[in-house]
Amino acid sequence: MKFSIRKKLILSYAAIIFLMAGISMSFVSLFSEAYILSEAQTRLRQYSDRIAISLASKQTSFSIFYDFMWESVIREVSDNNYSIAIFDSHNELYAVSNFDMLDLKKETLVKYVQMRYGRNGGFVIPENRETYAAYSRVIKYSNGTPYATIVVLMQLDKYNIDGLLFILFFVSVMAASFIAVISAFLFSGQLTRNLKKLRKRADMLAKRQFDNTITINSKDEVGELAKSIDEMAKSIEEYDRSQKVFLQNASHELRTPLMSIRGYVEGLRDGIFTDNADAVYDSILNQTSRLEKLVEDVMYLSKIETTKDIMVMSSVNTLEIIDEAIERVEGIASANDISLVKGDILIADIVGDGDHLATVFTNLFSNSLRFAKEKIFVEAVPVENGVIFTVTDDGPGFSEDDLPHIFDRFYKGKKGKHGLGLAIAKAVVTAHKGTISAYNRTDGQQGAVFEVFLPINKK
Repeated sequence: MKFSIRKKLILSYAAIIFLMAGISMSFVSLFSEAYILSEAQTRLRQYSDRIAISLASKQTSFSIFYDFMWESVIREVSDNNYSIAIFDSHNELYAVSNFDMLDLKKETLVKYVQMRYGRNGGFVIPENRETYAAYSRVIKYSNGTPYATIVVLMQLDKYNIDGLLFILFFVSVMAASFIAVISAFLFSGQLTRNLKKLRKRADMLAKRQFDNTITINSKDEVGELAKSIDEMAKSIEEYDRSQKVFLQNASHELRTPLMSIRGYVEGLRDGIFTDNADAVYDSILNQTSRLEKLVEDVMYLSKIETTKDIMVMSSVNTLEIIDEAIERVEGIASANDISLVKGDILIADIVGDGDHLATVFTNLFSNSLRFAKEKIFVEAVPVENGVIFTVTDDGPGFSEDDLPHIFDRFYKGKKGKHGLGLAIAKAVVTAHKGTISAYNRTDGQQGAVFEVFLPINKK
């Protein structure tokens, strides 16, 4: 059987109320019984003492007491709903009054009194599932000889408040349960409505319906969950959009060399390029190399972003990373009469994949080589918890339109190739828990600046 959150809350609230009520009632009943018994015995003792004091002041005999005072005693015990029994000097029952109002056998009373022969004090007589409070008082002559024992009794269930207490307590429990159930009903209603909205929102996301939003005004964990789902939806939508753009751009970039190759091949087949076949073959090879490089870059970028263990982390030296990158592009720089200048390079060990990090700076150098006039300047300076690398060229710098999209996949500015080099650099840096940014020089000179932060391996 399926239980909703609302039913669970209502049942839980009610169960807690009844459990606490049961425990409370047990304690209240226990303490009230002890309190009532103590109060009853106190009243009986006070009444017995008053009779004893009256008899002692008159110094009467037992027979005179019975003849002249018994009637007044009977009237008083009747007014107070007591029962009284009098025993003679031999501890034999002599007379009783109001005894018919008790469900107690006289034989039981005699047995308990005889067990307490000659002693004053209160005691309890259990009989027929009833409890009787009693107090015995020995009456003595002036010389100390006992001549009677007075026993005053009362049946507790006729004087206690258990019945009324139980009724009041039961009414209180019912009222508390009613309030608890109504509260649980109202609270769970709001909660389940919000949860149903969240489920509907999740179903929309599963169907990739990002435009439909659901408003949940709740300043609690459910509201926080709703905000998290909205943020997740935005992230999924952005990722979905970027994947579509990626596929569109990749298709476009792949189509260009393929169409070129197709055109050359068809021309060769039709005998159009008979005179310059060698040049056509070279063009086909160039387009094939371009296509191969594009596919490799796409696969490389995809692996970095999706393969968890592609990075082989170890301790690598910052200077070695820069030297490796310079060595890779040095031939191109020399051919274009551009100098690669190393400034202050912090020599430190960082945790990373040396080959992939060298690829980062290789791509940054390659991008700068397309725009630099005479030189490219690289340096590495220490900062808190890491090192910042900067690659600066003396070219025209970035345009305002290009800056926001520098690291987007397949975004090509002027003189760009595939638009993947800087995207790869960003992916590698991010995988190393670093950051990368681009901006124009701020020293009054023209040129572009790439800035890479990588955390240092502190030993």
